[in-house]
Amino acid sequence: MKAIVLEIKNGEAAVLREDGIVVTTRQKCRVGDTIEVDDRVKIGGVKRFNRIARLAVVAMLVICIAGGSFGYMTASASSYVSVDAGETSLEFAVNRFGRVISVEGLDEGSEEFAQTIAAEVKNKKFDEAVTHTKTRMEEAGLIEEDAADAVVAGVTSGNEKQKEELQQGLQNTFPHKDGKGPKLYMMNVTAEERQEAIEKKQSPGMFAFQRRDDWSEEDWEEFYEEYEDRFDWDDWDEDVRPMPPQGSGPRPPQDGMPQGQPPEGMQPPQGHMGPPEDWDEDARPELPEDADDPEEFSDFDDDPEDL
Repeated sequence: MKAIVLEIKNGEAAVLREDGIVVTTRQKCRVGDTIEVDDRVKIGGVKRFNRIARLAVVAMLVICIAGGSFGYMTASASSYVSVDAGETSLEFAVNRFGRVISVEGLDEGSEEFAQTIAAEVKNKKFDEAVTHTKTRMEEAGLIEEDAADAVVAGVTSGNEKQKEELQQGLQNTFPHKDGKGPKLYMMNVTAEERQEAIEKKQSPGMFAFQRRDDWSEEDWEEFYEEYEDRFDWDDWDEDVRPMPPQGSGPRPPQDGMPQGQPPEGMQPPQGHMGPPEDWDEDARPELPEDADDPEEFSDFDDDPEDL
């Protein structure tokens, strides 16, 4: 049966079980931990019992006010996972039980989506929550199913075991096989890096990704080439890693000119500066016979076919 540690004294911990009964145990634990205990009850001393009883009342009030189940009552995050997919940037806060306690959008464009799914994934195991999030992103058209997009994920955790579990959940959610599905770039993000990224209003995973030192220039060129037109570069720090080179992809209008090719009929002449083959006589009529100085126009050819 699960129990929460209320007090530790002389190597003995007083814990509050799920059924509301306070028992003692000599398990190694800390105040606030949730542990498994048996049904044996051992309370020694009236004074200590009264003190523990007061602590138990407080603990029960916290559980009731939180409105959640006993196992999910820990509201503090022990790990953070950022996920950048398409144009969506999210961060999951995970408690030490591996349950998602909150989801936040890391940019203005992602805040509305984060609010939409927050209630849907709260208290879910992380792997279930991130899988559900991917499905909802596909439904909303934020990413394409089986598209070769890049997904950059950053994991911040002081617990090595939990970090591995979170990373495995990401790999299971974003598989890349036979050239299909998004390609996952997973980064280990320190607490210091995460804090710096948050202060700069950047995704922690993207922040660490740009600073990776295990890639050569060729690796970066390959990444730029593959994702130049498919990756969201809004969260890119040009002071650290320059933007990808301008390729042949579509570009925004410049100086007020429309994007793309000139409209039909406005193509410039090719090869010489003379008139095109479809010369319009209405636009360039032949010289009138009563011109003032015919000699001025002696070399004017009024036959379009001969031009």
